[in-house]
Amino acid sequence: MFASSRTAGMRGFSASRSMCLWAALAVLLAMVLTAWPGAYRFKRWQYRSFFSGPSGQGQSGGSAGFNYKYAVAYQAKDRSDSLYAGLDVDSPTGEDNYFLSARSTSDLYAGVADGVGGWVEHGHDSSAISRELCAAMSEFAMLTKDNRSFTPKQLIDMAYSKIKQEGQVKAGGTTAIVAHFPPSGKLELANLGDSWCGVFRDSKLVFQTKFQTVGFNAPYQLAIIPKDLAKEAAGRGSSYIQNKPSDADEYQFQLKSNDVIVLATDGVTDNIATGDMELFLGNNANATDLQQVTQKFVNQVVNLSKDSSFPSVFAQEISKLTGKQYLGGKEDDITVVVVRVD
Repeated sequence: MFASSRTAGMRGFSASRSMCLWAALAVLLAMVLTAWPGAYRFKRWQYRSFFSGPSGQGQSGGSAGFNYKYAVAYQAKDRSDSLYAGLDVDSPTGEDNYFLSARSTSDLYAGVADGVGGWVEHGHDSSAISRELCAAMSEFAMLTKDNRSFTPKQLIDMAYSKIKQEGQVKAGGTTAIVAHFPPSGKLELANLGDSWCGVFRDSKLVFQTKFQTVGFNAPYQLAIIPKDLAKEAAGRGSSYIQNKPSDADEYQFQLKSNDVIVLATDGVTDNIATGDMELFLGNNANATDLQQVTQKFVNQVVNLSKDSSFPSVFAQEISKLTGKQYLGGKEDDITVVVVRVD
């Protein structure tokens, strides 16, 4: 496994009334694609759905208990598209964001959030909600109530309430996954949407979270919807995807020394499968610099996301949907937090 280096401190639009709509879309897409023979490649699938359709359904820690080491690496996708021209936003992680907060050297919180990119088409900064959510979760992670730490689900709930009340984010939607690494080694997780966490032991996946989606490329999301847009959608008999923190799935898993935990946005999981991750970890089992190997992992995923002949997970899903062979990586923001247990 990663031997390591750094310590704790500091991501369309809707759910249909029934599956009939998805079937119709699949047929329509298949009809379009049959105009070209052979394998199909794609360029512009990066904008995920936030609209719901008719009716809408690096560092180290250590004192008592387990010690944790972490590293973070990310790569924002290209934003030369004219859609981004009017947005004056400096976000190194793109629409993704993350946070890391250490309550003590063996008590770590970590999370990633993925702003739903479709909002940029309405002139809104899709990174705002994920950025503010992570900032608020980072703050709340350092607090206690009755000498008890907050659970990951509570952090999501409190942070979402805070950003709604403050009003700084005018519109947007985001996924969120939060992990708590306590001294006991009992990992606690809360996940809403299609970001992901996996635990690897001896380079083999032994635990993972499940994706929450309402349809293809349409994840559960915490959203802030302007009243005029919500009213306009209702007039069309549709609605935006707008989940509650209570919809998040919760998990617990007992960690062991040398386990490697990966938190990632869908820029990773839309491109590579868990078997690819196992292979990477096995090939880098003797690495001594956690930050370096985490950056290497992200670099490799970025390269695959730009490979038009790579059979990415996303391309394979489209192939299943259409019945046609589809190829190509999915260019997206990619953010990874890696934690190693000592």
